[in-house]
Amino acid sequence: MKIARWMKVAEDLIAGISDGSFPLNSFLPTEFELCKKYKVSRYTVRVALEKLTKQGFIRRWPRLGSKVISLGFDETYSKKFSSVSSIDPLADSHKRVVKLTSECIVDERLASRLECEKDIEFLKFSNVRMNPNEPDKPLVWSSVYVNPNYRKLPQLAKSNPLILLATLIEKEYGEKCTEVYQKISAVPLPVEAAIHLNAEPGIPSLRILRHYKNNENKLLEVSESYHPGNRFCLTFNMKNFR
Repeated sequence: MKIARWMKVAEDLIAGISDGSFPLNSFLPTEFELCKKYKVSRYTVRVALEKLTKQGFIRRWPRLGSKVISLGFDETYSKKFSSVSSIDPLADSHKRVVKLTSECIVDERLASRLECEKDIEFLKFSNVRMNPNEPDKPLVWSSVYVNPNYRKLPQLAKSNPLILLATLIEKEYGEKCTEVYQKISAVPLPVEAAIHLNAEPGIPSLRILRHYKNNENKLLEVSESYHPGNRFCLTFNMKNFR
């Protein structure tokens, strides 16, 4: 039986991801390049890329391209949450201390790291979550990127240290978060984070990238957080009732 053209493209790309031709965090060839290579229409290429997206191999952004986010050895899944507060277990018990605030335009390098489009204007500020038992050892340092129109947010965050930023955005600007994309990875602790966390640069840490969106898929907030490995862990208890 003749294989559909889009399936051939998808299978080749998955094989390339699996054998290392397209390493983790690299970008696939552009739609135009794939059309030329396989002699197929852009529609066919987009169907193939949509298949890879649904299987969790890649994420796609207009103008930026298709980035490899999984080698196929893990499982991507979606989980419903009853409230945004359930996303961050430290929010209601560990005070936020706001540090630096600035404006930035996302260049290609930052877009790749934050997994968002480039040339977006953001208001950026950083904060740490304090450990009430060991004030000299903060638990997490975060860089937060929001719409520059949310100018009140850094001050609101400083005045309300136990309230999630997504909640403050909803109360102040009427933008409700309905979806959170979260990606957790193990990385060496960056120098900037280490300075604010009173920790050694390069030690094992957890990096958590979060995208907060409303029901129209509008990006409300991007946060990039670093937890020193010896100060934080995520625990899940799962039971099989069958």
